[in-house]
Amino acid sequence: MESPRLYRKSSGLKWAVSAFLFLSAIGFVVAGLMSREHYGLSHHQTITYYRGDETEGGMELPKLYSQLLQTAHVHSFTMPLVFFALWLTLHFTPVKTRWKQVFVAGGSLSILLYNAAPFLLRYYSLKAVNLFTVGGIGLFVFYFIPAGLVCYETWFGLPGDAES
Repeated sequence: MESPRLYRKSSGLKWAVSAFLFLSAIGFVVAGLMSREHYGLSHHQTITYYRGDETEGGMELPKLYSQLLQTAHVHSFTMPLVFFALWLTLHFTPVKTRWKQVFVAGGSLSILLYNAAPFLLRYYSLKAVNLFTVGGIGLFVFYFIPAGLVCYETWFGLPGDAES
């Protein structure tokens, strides 16, 4: 039986896959810019953003539980959907099954870390700020590497015909 390959599919499917990858990549770039805007990609500013700063020089209030919950609600639905669509398209590539498992496990763990980080930082420990870095880098790595593989497979075909 012939393995399903994206580069053998219709141009309509190729354009749909490419548009999804492009638009979701823009979403990741915008998320990175939003993080930079909110807390400057620094641990100190991230702590201030979530825990507040009521010292003499600043009067930033800590994020409320309802604010954290609202953001987590949106991310807990949208991030898995974006990654699931990516993981489905990855199925139509000759990438080895072991690598597909790594991409799914890494993406899942990154989503969990990044969604838990605000709660853990706000209510548990300042050290949880590191989860933003680990989770955020993981989100980018476990999105852009498989997305690049899928995009290349869609238009040019990756070497290999069978999964192992």
